Amino acid sequence: MEEKQKLFEVEKEKELYESKVSFFTEIAHEVRTPLTLINGPLEAIEEMDIKDQKLNKNLKVIGQNTKRLLDLTGQLLDFQKIGASKFELKFETVDVTALLNETITRFEPTILQKQKELLQHIPQERIMAAIDKEAITKVLSNLLNNALKYARHTIMIDLFQDGADFTVRVVSDGEKIPEASSQQIFEPFYQVEKKKDTVRMGVGIGLPLARSLATLHKGRLYLDIEQPENTFVLTIPLNKEEVRQQIEKVVEQNIEVLDEETSTETDQMKGYTLLLVEDNESMRSFIFERLEALFTVETAVNGQEALDILRSNHIDLVISDIMMPVMNGYELCKEIKADIDLCHIPVIFLTAKNDLESKINGLKIGAEAYVEKPFSFNYLKTQILSLLSNRRKEREAFSKRPFFPVHNMQMNKADEEFMNKVINVIQENISDENFNVERMADILCMSRSSLLRKIKILFNLSPIDFIRLIRLKKAAELIQEGKYRIGDICYMVGINSSSYFSKLFLKQFGMTPKEFEKQYQTSKEKVKIDLTGISD
Repeated sequence: MEEKQKLFEVEKEKELYESKVSFFTEIAHEVRTPLTLINGPLEAIEEMDIKDQKLNKNLKVIGQNTKRLLDLTGQLLDFQKIGASKFELKFETVDVTALLNETITRFEPTILQKQKELLQHIPQERIMAAIDKEAITKVLSNLLNNALKYARHTIMIDLFQDGADFTVRVVSDGEKIPEASSQQIFEPFYQVEKKKDTVRMGVGIGLPLARSLATLHKGRLYLDIEQPENTFVLTIPLNKEEVRQQIEKVVEQNIEVLDEETSTETDQMKGYTLLLVEDNESMRSFIFERLEALFTVETAVNGQEALDILRSNHIDLVISDIMMPVMNGYELCKEIKADIDLCHIPVIFLTAKNDLESKINGLKIGAEAYVEKPFSFNYLKTQILSLLSNRRKEREAFSKRPFFPVHNMQMNKADEEFMNKVINVIQENISDENFNVERMADILCMSRSSLLRKIKILFNLSPIDFIRLIRLKKAAELIQEGKYRIGDICYMVGINSSSYFSKLFLKQFGMTPKEFEKQYQTSKEKVKIDLTGISD
C-alpha cells in the first residue's frame, strides 16, 4: 500500500507540475499580443521629439517595465521549450568578458536606483568561449536580477578562466538561503520560505531556467553553501567541439539589415500593396495604421478571405498571423505557394507561436520570414523593406548584368523552375527573328495573358522585352567566348540589324558590343599577366 501511495503522490506531483507549466505557458502566449499593442505605440511615441522631461521619464518607466514583462514571458516560453526538448542552442565564439560587462551595464540604472553597491572583479583580457550568446545572457541576467532583488547592500561579481572553463560568481549579502533549500531553489515553482514581514516575489522560474541553459552547455550552475554569503557559481566549458556536434543545425533565413531608407526609396514603397491577415481587431488596426503611411494596405481576418483578395487584386507581400479561424496561416501559405499565379508573393508570419518547431514549419512551407509577437514595428518594417528592396535589386541586376543567373534571385522553387523553362524555350528559338510571345505561350501551354502577368510580376518586364533581354544576354555570352564576329552574333540571336543590335546592347548593358568585347579581352589579358607573374 505504501508503494502505491508513493506512486500516486509522484503521479499527482508530476500532474501538478505539468499543469503549472501549461498554465503559465498559456498565460505567456495570451499576453504577447497585448504587450505588442503596448510596446508598438510606445515606440511610436518615443520617436517623437518630446520636450517634456517628466513625460519622457514616465515613458522610460513604461518602456522598462514593458521590457521586463517581455523578458518574463520569454523565460516562461523558454522553460516550456526546454522541458519539451525543443530548445536549440546556436553556438558561436563570444567574448565573455564583453558580454558580462554589457549585461552589468544594463542593470546599472536599477542598481543605482535601489542604492546598492556593485563590486566587480572582471579581467581586462578577453575570455573567448563557444556558447549560445542569447542563452548565456539570460543566465547572467537571471543571476544579477536575483542578486539585486534580495541583496541588502552589496552585490559582487567575479569572472575568471579556470583551465578549460570560465566561471562567473555572483555574491549578494541578502538573507542566507538555508542549506536545505540549496537544491530546491533550482526546481520549478519553488520559493524559499520568507519571514512574515517580507514579500514573496516571482513564480520560481528564473533559476531553474538558468540551470537548464547552463546544463545544455555541459556546464554547471549551483549555490556554494560553504560561503558565508549567497554565492551562485556558473561554470561553462570554453570550447567543447562535441557539444556543438550534438546540436542540430537549423538553417534560418538570413535577414539583410537595410541601411536607413532614403526619402526616394520610401516614396517607391507607396507603389507596393501589402495584404495584412490578422483576426485580432486591435492588432490589425494598429499594424494597418503604421503600415499605411508607407504602403497601400489591404486587410483580411482569416486565410480564406485573404485568398479571395489575392485572386482578385495585385498584392506584393503578405503579412499573416498563424492562429486564425476558417483557414490558418500555415494553410494560407500552402495555398499561395501551390498556386502558379500567387507563388511569387513573399509571406511574413507574424505570430505569438515562437517555438523552433513552428518556425521550421513556417519556413518549410515557403514563408520568407517569421516575426515573433511581441515585436518591434521598426523590425517588422525592416523585414518588409528588405524583402521588397532585395527583390527589386535582383530584378535590376538580372536586367543590367549580362551573366546574372535566375538561381541567384530569391525565388521559390516553383518560380525558378518556371523561369528556367521559359528561358530554355527562348534559347531553343534564339536565332528565329519571328519568335514571339504567342509562340512561346503555345510551347509552354499557357494563355498569353497568364504568361504576360507572370513575367511582369517576376521581372517587371513585358514578355516581348523579356525575349529581347534573353537574346542580348545570349549575345554577351557569345561575345565572351571570342569565337564569332559581332556582325555574325546579332543574327545568331535573332536580331537582323547590326546597328539596331548595337543600340539595344548599349541601352541594356551601358556599353556597345565592341566596348563589351574590348573590356572582356582586357580583363582576360590581365588575368594572363597575373598568372604569368605567379609562375615566375
